[in-house]
Amino acid sequence: MSLEWISSAEAARRLGVSAATLYAYVSRGLLRSEATTGRRERRYRADDVSRLKRRRDVGRKAESIAANALDFGTPVLESSLTLIENGRLYYRGHDATRLARSTSLEQVAHLLWECDDRPFAPKNLPPMSTALRGAWAATPTLSTVDRCLILLPAAARWDHPSWVENRAAMLETGVRILRLLTAAVTAEPVSALPVHEQLAAAWNVPAERAPLIRAALVLSADHEFNASAFAARVVASTGANLYGATVAGLAAINGPRHGGLTRHVAALLDKIRQAPDVEAELARQMRDGGPLPGFGHQLYPDGDVRAATLLEMLREIVPQSPELAFAETVAAAAERLTNRRPNVDFSTVVVERTLGLPKDSALALFLLGRTVGWIAHALEQASHGALIRPRARYTGPRPTA
Repeated sequence: MSLEWISSAEAARRLGVSAATLYAYVSRGLLRSEATTGRRERRYRADDVSRLKRRRDVGRKAESIAANALDFGTPVLESSLTLIENGRLYYRGHDATRLARSTSLEQVAHLLWECDDRPFAPKNLPPMSTALRGAWAATPTLSTVDRCLILLPAAARWDHPSWVENRAAMLETGVRILRLLTAAVTAEPVSALPVHEQLAAAWNVPAERAPLIRAALVLSADHEFNASAFAARVVASTGANLYGATVAGLAAINGPRHGGLTRHVAALLDKIRQAPDVEAELARQMRDGGPLPGFGHQLYPDGDVRAATLLEMLREIVPQSPELAFAETVAAAAERLTNRRPNVDFSTVVVERTLGLPKDSALALFLLGRTVGWIAHALEQASHGALIRPRARYTGPRPTA
């Protein structure tokens, strides 16, 4: 079968990009082109253009967003879990911002795991609870993520049913993992209470403010093929159990370009708190350190809908909070300087500070919420039964004879 070649104008039209972006795709090895006889114009492989178009997220409004999204979406796999489209976030077709206002993390797990009638009472936990308490006693000064990275393998050692590969057993293992990680965060015994209620009790948050914790958990549950979800999915594709997949997600979320970014947001707020001119201090921070952490998201060119929801709920529930007022002053100044709005990292840190939660609680909320997504991705990948093994586009020296 002969190959179809198309002009640069046609390739740009099909992709909805400029000629400059088209050339950038070629330089990055995403498209192949060749010179045409007797003309300066180049032509492009039509199958490359079609493949690249499929890999891009639909609904991109700007060329720069489309180009950057390739970094987020390579490689791309099929999934029925989460859709990010037209500035909105959906879990299996349900608007995540609406779910955040009305449902618990457990209900979102029911939705993403497709186990609507499964109870979330933990089973087979006595020996693991013993292991959990012993490991917890030995790690009281570690960070939340580090505690979880120690405690989860300790619990997995006792969880022999976790290696059963039928779906019912895997769902029960997912429930145990979520409960164990919640216990690791709260330093309390394993409980069947909703996660947000356990956290509110451990952190002394009044019941009327607990919906903010619930919303932060729900909005963190999944975000398509983010770095930690993809790491969990790759491990799951090897046939590892859900503990292994979750540990992979935990390892990835701690990085400063992912969940660990909340620590940089907190540090930024600390730096500018005493500044007489917030906007001038932000400008200085930009000159010294580059982009401001907590602002802008390449998948939400008009603003991160998760952050908008959390900030709106904060205004409704704690309208007089000085912490919220300070955060909104910072957000307004940052938008004037950068034309970028707060993202979920910023808003989750604002929830932490407005509610007076322990240090690093923003990351703990993100971690517990995202655990549901990691397990959902692992379950979906297990049902596919395929090993994720992408190929590299080699850029090193050519072999010598």
